[in-house]
Formats: sequence, C-alpha cells, structure tokens
Amino acid sequence: MTTADMTMVIGERSGPLSAGDLAAAYPWPDGRPWVRGMMVATLDGGSVGADGRSAPLSSPVDRLIMAEVRRYCDAVLIGASTFRAERYRPQRPAEEQSRDRVRRGLRPAPTLVLVSRSLDLPWEEAAFHESTCPPLVVTARSCDPAALEVARAHADVVVLPGERVRAASLLRLLDDRGLRRVVCEGGPHLLGELARSGCLDELDLALSPLMAGGGQIPLGEAAPEPGRYRLVQVITARDFLFTRYLRADAPPA
Repeated sequence: MTTADMTMVIGERSGPLSAGDLAAAYPWPDGRPWVRGMMVATLDGGSVGADGRSAPLSSPVDRLIMAEVRRYCDAVLIGASTFRAERYRPQRPAEEQSRDRVRRGLRPAPTLVLVSRSLDLPWEEAAFHESTCPPLVVTARSCDPAALEVARAHADVVVLPGERVRAASLLRLLDDRGLRRVVCEGGPHLLGELARSGCLDELDLALSPLMAGGGQIPLGEAAPEPGRYRLVQVITARDFLFTRYLRADAPPA
C-alpha cells in the first residue's frame, strides 16, 4: 500500500495524499519538548489481539505512519510489558536516514527508552545490543537491587525517586539528556500516566475496522478531570481511520 491509497482531511480541506504530504502531516515542533502518543484500537476498544500483540490490529498504512513519526524523533518510549510482548527490534535506521538525522541536528538514531519497575526484561534481545544509540531503562527506587545489578550490565539505567516512575520526572530526565521529541508507543498504562499528568501533547490514534473482543483499553486509574483534546487531522485508508489530536491548550506543532 502507498500514500496513493490514502485520503487526508484537515479542517475543510480533503484530498489524496502524496509521500511529501505524509511527512508534513506529522511534524515535530522546533525548539521545545513534544510528547506524542501512538496507539491502535479496534471498534470495540481492544488494543491487542489474541496473541497479546498489536500487530493483528494494524495495517501497512499504520506501519508507514509509525515509520514517518519515528524518522525525526529523539526517543521511542515504551513500557516493559509492551517491549516483552512486541519484541522491539534495534533502533538502527538505514545509513542515509541516519545521515539525514545528523544533518538536522539529531542523533543518528532514536533512543529506545523503557520504563520498568520490576526490571524483568529479556536482556538477550537484539534491541539492547544492536541499537545505534544505547537504550535507556528508567525505573523507580522500589526496584529490586539484584534486578538492578543485572539491568546495569545490559543497559544505561536511571533510578528515579519514588515508588513508581512519574511522568513529569521521566520527561525532565529525557529533556536533560536532549531527548525532547518523544513518541510513546504504549502500553496503555504508560500513555494513561502521561495523559493524567497533562504531559501528553498529542495522540495519534489509529481506529482499526475490527471487532476483537477483550474489553476496553486499560489505561490505569481514572483522571480527576478528563483531559481535553482537539481533532486536527484525519487520514482514511481502506476502512482505517488515522486521527491526530492535540491537547486543547497545546500550541500547534
């Protein structure tokens, strides 16, 4: 599938999409931090298939958009359960794409950032050993000391204060390390934490034309007040809807 199969709607304008249009459809702001969430959901609110992965709900266009968003991000942020289920591959762009990133003042590849309290991670995965930039693992003070020792043998590990990793502390850490363009790809609990804390600037939600069962998406505890977002863009492709929402008080990207 190519961009020729897609139609984009922005405000009152609509029409077919070119490759250049797709790149422009998912901008990153210059000079300020930006946190973008990405997730896919079925018509009945499922976030994973029977195998516990999101792939059965996805599509070629979904993967094309994800690749475009990652192209100029600083960090790919995920929770431990998402990493264990999805088995992320190394963050290792093609040589020309790496050079393009460097020309734009970015690191040659995004940094994979994992949030884990238990530090129960499959350390043998290639993502820890073959990524262009070493992955960063963020945990809380409540982590097990023995697990922490193992983790530090495989990755750059930062222990944040508190019993769990808080969104604000996590994003300050990333900002201090120059990781300002953050795309969070799940899981739902991590996205929920970012949203409840008012730290999620943008949500790119793909609506899959499937009924998968399994109940609603578990986003953790309810927010005291629901966060308000505004719809700024819709892309349609073979019964999928790819929506882009900005936090109501967030300046445009």
